[in-house]
Amino acid sequence: MGSSKKIVSGVAWTTLVNVVNGVYGFISVPMLIAYYGKSDYGLIGLAMSVNVYLRLMDLGFNSTNVRFFSNWLAKKEYFRVNRLFQTSLAFYGIIGFVNAVILLVLSIFSDCVFNVSPEQDVIIKHLLYILSISAFISWFTSCFDQLIRANEYVGWTQKITLLPKGLQIIVLTLTVTIGLSIEWYYTLTAFSMFVVIPFMVTKIRRLCPFISFKPAIDKNILKQILPYCLNVFSFGFFQFSMMYLRPVFLGMRSVPASVADYQILNGIITIVLMIGGAFIGVFLPSASKVVAKQDKEAQDKIAYQGTRFISIIICFCCFGMMSVAPEILSAYVGTEYLFLTVWLDLWLLATLASHNQAISSLVLAGADIRAITISTIVASVIGLSVCWFAIPKYDIGGTVIAYCVYCLIQILFYYLYYWPKVMHINSLRVFLTSFIPFVLIGVAVCFCLRMVYFEGIWISLFLKGGLFCLIYALFSYMVLGKKDRAFITMMLKKERKE
Repeated sequence: MGSSKKIVSGVAWTTLVNVVNGVYGFISVPMLIAYYGKSDYGLIGLAMSVNVYLRLMDLGFNSTNVRFFSNWLAKKEYFRVNRLFQTSLAFYGIIGFVNAVILLVLSIFSDCVFNVSPEQDVIIKHLLYILSISAFISWFTSCFDQLIRANEYVGWTQKITLLPKGLQIIVLTLTVTIGLSIEWYYTLTAFSMFVVIPFMVTKIRRLCPFISFKPAIDKNILKQILPYCLNVFSFGFFQFSMMYLRPVFLGMRSVPASVADYQILNGIITIVLMIGGAFIGVFLPSASKVVAKQDKEAQDKIAYQGTRFISIIICFCCFGMMSVAPEILSAYVGTEYLFLTVWLDLWLLATLASHNQAISSLVLAGADIRAITISTIVASVIGLSVCWFAIPKYDIGGTVIAYCVYCLIQILFYYLYYWPKVMHINSLRVFLTSFIPFVLIGVAVCFCLRMVYFEGIWISLFLKGGLFCLIYALFSYMVLGKKDRAFITMMLKKERKE
């Protein structure tokens, strides 16, 4: 299977998995709020936010490993691949232990850190105990997925994640039918992710029979990857802080009920964010190879054509959801939450910034990323400052405004400086041919549908949603050039032959 086919397969399966995750989130949030209550459900979101933030201890190894695995596999330097894998096992094992200890220490002082009642503090402590165990296992097995993705089997890694998602659906059903506690619900949900580990081990042995699963740190390998790794960590630290400190700030500056409001919006919008962020994982292995081979033609194809297809999907998700935002909130959690519509719209618009993921994969595949590290630090510091001071006045709206500020600073930096000056990519061409046409289509269709009214929430939701899909797909296809249409047709034919 060629790189183009693997990219298409990765995009297809990534999109499917994110749709499944989005549907699960869409269904689970109102069910759990109704079952546990808004305040207690907010504790789950709070605990998850803390644990996700601790993923920063990755120190940039995730993207670094995929880049170097891909590079060395392309050059058939299998000894280095094996030594990096063993080093990663040892590194992630240490980080997993540290992560577990931090969570246990945090559980001791949870009543001082979070604005919760004594009863809620007991639940928070239990959730942190559960997280400390699952975090260690998750860390230690992190490089399994990285090596498989480096072989450009992103589609395969996405495919098997449907198995734990199926188990999570079963856990959700059991929770509301037989009455599982919050602790049992979270335990079963968290540990369901580990059922894929045996499948990953088997896949690795098949793809890379030279791999050893014995942890061992190679100092020479570390010296080679650490400069790039620390650069990735530098901007990753602030990027993650921007994404995952906002609900934590909300828990500190407001009340758990506000965190639940955040989870409601996040449950709706996660599918857009996951699709945008997931494209780096799809493109990075191929981008690393073309950068290693200095293939300028292939790089341009990723930059312009890749951005065009990502923009189509991002705009489809963004404006498709905006066209039915009131109906989604009403069907999702009830009409009493319609006050969140304006913040949902604003947050959705901010996600359009993720159309840069194809070019970002080229950035991460390069050796020098110091400039984007500085821009990310500036954008994150300003965004988090806005978040901290805006929450007391705008509550959940403060987290959304902060995210918009962060995205605006980042995208202006890329368009006005980094792409044209450093990467020699025509920003105007990207904007005019790969991005803005689909934004205009989405805005026009969304605006028209928001003016239309149908009797009944569900009828309106499905009719507006269906109309948006048909109209947007038709006009987007008309906008695409002959080469893009031919590429889509070719990939569909290959998919049928497979």
